[in-house]
Amino acid sequence: MEEVPGIPGHIPPLAAYPAASVRHSLPPAEWDACLDSWLVSIEVRLRLQDSYFSQFKLSQNASGTPFLVSLLTSTREEGPAASKPQKERLLMKRAYMLLRRLLLVTKVPLDYDHAELLELLCLASLHYASVADWRTTVKTLWKRDHAQMASAVESWKKTVISRLSSQPASEWLLDQYRRLNAYVKVSPDAGLALMTGSDYLESLMEAYSSTSLQSTADSADSQKLLTEHLFYCLRSLMSDGLPHGSLLLDHLYYIKSEADRATKSNSTQPTLCSSLVCTTSFLRHLAADDTVNSGKRGQSLIEALTTYRQNTAQLHPLVGPRKRKVAKGKGKADVQAEIHVHRASQISQVHDLFPDFSSNYIHRLLDHFGDDVEAVIAALLEPETLPPHLRDPGPSDEPLPDIDGPHHDLAPRSTPPMLPQRKSVFDGDDFDNLRISSGRLHKGRKDLTIDKDGTPDESARRKAAIMAALAAFDSDDDERDDTYDVADVGGTVDSTIDTDSRPRPETGPAQNPYEETLYRAWKDNEELFARDSKTRISRVRQDLKRETGMSDEQIEGWAIMLKKDPKRQDQLEKKFSASHAYRGNQAALGATRWQAGTPEESEEGEDRPASRAGQGRGRGNHSSGRGRGGSAAGPSGDAATQAARKRKEQGRGRGGANHNRREGRARKMGRGMTGPAG
Repeated sequence: MEEVPGIPGHIPPLAAYPAASVRHSLPPAEWDACLDSWLVSIEVRLRLQDSYFSQFKLSQNASGTPFLVSLLTSTREEGPAASKPQKERLLMKRAYMLLRRLLLVTKVPLDYDHAELLELLCLASLHYASVADWRTTVKTLWKRDHAQMASAVESWKKTVISRLSSQPASEWLLDQYRRLNAYVKVSPDAGLALMTGSDYLESLMEAYSSTSLQSTADSADSQKLLTEHLFYCLRSLMSDGLPHGSLLLDHLYYIKSEADRATKSNSTQPTLCSSLVCTTSFLRHLAADDTVNSGKRGQSLIEALTTYRQNTAQLHPLVGPRKRKVAKGKGKADVQAEIHVHRASQISQVHDLFPDFSSNYIHRLLDHFGDDVEAVIAALLEPETLPPHLRDPGPSDEPLPDIDGPHHDLAPRSTPPMLPQRKSVFDGDDFDNLRISSGRLHKGRKDLTIDKDGTPDESARRKAAIMAALAAFDSDDDERDDTYDVADVGGTVDSTIDTDSRPRPETGPAQNPYEETLYRAWKDNEELFARDSKTRISRVRQDLKRETGMSDEQIEGWAIMLKKDPKRQDQLEKKFSASHAYRGNQAALGATRWQAGTPEESEEGEDRPASRAGQGRGRGNHSSGRGRGGSAAGPSGDAATQAARKRKEQGRGRGGANHNRREGRARKMGRGMTGPAG
């Protein structure tokens, strides 16, 4: 006990906070008394003046530092503070106020060993990370005693480096990283102290490489914690208050170079760098940092890390977010709001054996034992086996949640309108009224056979279809419509003028004007189109380039395409070979003078040339269909009629006779209108 000046009595030391097993073994009344004692003792320490803390220095036990360590350690594995009773939540709030005052007003916590001090800060960061004032408190503490805080972090770093080389995935190291990650997350100064120098970073990379070779659960947790730890340490170098862009870039270049070296030896092995850029948002924060991406060095590093992430993304498959299930009203019922009839039946079974207990108490027992009626009955027969919070039955007049289930409104209502019915054009037909024979029904594609006779109905339908087709058939449809033939439209058509502006294959834009020159050169010597430098500087090649105006690549490309196309070679052979070339001779010359036809030429014989008309007439070989034994207007079944029609069509294709006849008629009309010669 220590006497406080100005305050009557003594300040007793705070007792350590018990473990969870001890707390559950205490009766509720005793546990409430312990909570009240701690609350009063902390309130007394909070009401002391600052001068007492700074001048006289409370002892370690009287200050409450051991109590804070035990409190934060015992409640670490429990749920969130919101789920605790009211007194325990109040105790956590007052413990934070006491810790903050001890850190900022007195130096008692700093008199601790470095390991104990850092453990206290890490445990407090785990519990009070969501408190906005805690980050400010830690920052003020580093400004006040920077040397001692940095020394505590350095001693922890040396201890961890020695343990990383021997047991990188031990449980002690995993627990240390869980605590320190929470502290570095709220304290950029601690991350800067860890990242000063390269020895700690090298140890982290070696530890990750050694654990990546294992496939145990501890190694996976260790890799995850190491990645998270490196992420928080590098993020501390991007802090607004601690801009250390040069140090950050140095570390990133070292990490990237070591990762490239490891990837060359084994491309399927993940590295700490690949885990950092693939499983965290580090690249996004790095690109948003102005101190890094403002220079060319930082931009090139960001691009290199982005490429590295794309190449190693398959080594770290990300688990996507689970698809949210659509609520279908089939979720678990809220037993606090209403109880199913099955729960009411279970309560009645327990009531048959223990009628003195209330239904609400039995309901709580069923919740604890998972609706196991036999387990509830066995626990009630041996009350010592029940948990402390279930030993008190409570008052028997507590209201039980509604066990009747939801009440349905059975009031009469008007009949709703009928739903709309589907209608189609086939409503009321024979199939809809079931007035068809079973022979007309089939499933799937119907097999049609020609050799078998169908039913009388089918035969009648087929015969009617054939007769309808014959009635629509026109026997004159086989005659060709020559209404708009060129020879019959009247007037003179000059067929020597080409009005088609479309390019011909031989004169089109795709035709090479120097194709003959190239082909003859290729035919004489294919080596002229070789792609080596000696051939390109040869005199023959230079002459060919000047003659065609083409480059070496175009000439060589033409030869390559020609070799791949034998059909094109045959075409050029026929076009430019000596046997098909024009020699200047002509077998015969056609007559150019005009020759009129004879009056005896009929309409059917007008397609015969005038030079042969007299010969045909002298030999009795008239050009008309009748002179040859047939007429184009004869019966369609006659062979002579068919031959006459064929000759008529062939004559129309030439168009010479009609032209001569029209010219002769024009001359006769001209002589008639001018009158007889004088």
